[in-house]
Amino acid sequence: MNNAVFISIAFITGSLIPLQLVFNAQLGAITRSPYSAGLIVLIAGLLTMSIIVVVMRPPMPSMAALAAAPPNVYLGGVIASVYIVAIIMVSPKLGVGLTTALILFGQLVMALILDHVGAFGNPQISINAWRVGGVLMMLGGIVAIKTH
Repeated sequence: MNNAVFISIAFITGSLIPLQLVFNAQLGAITRSPYSAGLIVLIAGLLTMSIIVVVMRPPMPSMAALAAAPPNVYLGGVIASVYIVAIIMVSPKLGVGLTTALILFGQLVMALILDHVGAFGNPQISINAWRVGGVLMMLGGIVAIKTH
């Protein structure tokens, strides 16, 4: 696949995040608990991925391969759980736009730090004035969204 396909996939996936905020917040209001709503969201995700695995039949890793993996590779599930609970709690208070902007800002700052140090085997890409400028422009956008 060429970069245009990957760019399109990333854009479409990103456009789903505000919908996730809305739907998860609605579920939180129905359940009256960000924790039970988060559990329901993760169960729905488990069912979805189970169907995808059954249909797509990808190769499954051995138990030995899973046991040999570094522990940090399993933190994605922990992070997803924290993220889901946080958006259920925050988006009804701040709104979808500001919540999404702050999430994206946090992602961008962490991504630049991870790039700068070449963390977890990823390519090392130094922070430079252009990258800092991009972060500052995004911060300006957050200020504009929050105050206007």
